[in-house]
Amino acid sequence: MKNQLIILGLSIGLLACGSDDGPSAIDCSGEVCQATIASGETAVTVPSEIHGTFEMEYTYAENNSPIDLGTKATFAIAANSLIVSVDGEECYTIENAVERTSGSGNYIFKAECKADYAFNISQNTDGSLSEINLVPANGPGFYGQFTLVQ
Repeated sequence: MKNQLIILGLSIGLLACGSDDGPSAIDCSGEVCQATIASGETAVTVPSEIHGTFEMEYTYAENNSPIDLGTKATFAIAANSLIVSVDGEECYTIENAVERTSGSGNYIFKAECKADYAFNISQNTDGSLSEINLVPANGPGFYGQFTLVQ
């Protein structure tokens, strides 16, 4: 009987820990974009201070934005990958972060396999996540901004 209780307890514990509604490297089976490094860009590694999973909302959108204002998304940031889960779409992973301006503290993941846009991750002065801007993948410009859901 004691062994059965131990097995039951372990089984319940495993089931309770096995579910996470946010995306992670384990549960996103969508497309993987291997971004290319263009002229004027440098390969970078995202600092550990902003690694994690973040619930965000598109709180600013230009008229030409490919994403609608108010769209919710979850981003899982790691050293060299970004998992993107926009409400109503299949999640996908972008690999190979780049920096366009040396020392800017911004880390760009180009979603070229999805569309001509990229996610520009920026940090606050204390090192925490500030916002994720949506920008053209292959040049200057600005479509809008994701901010943390409060």
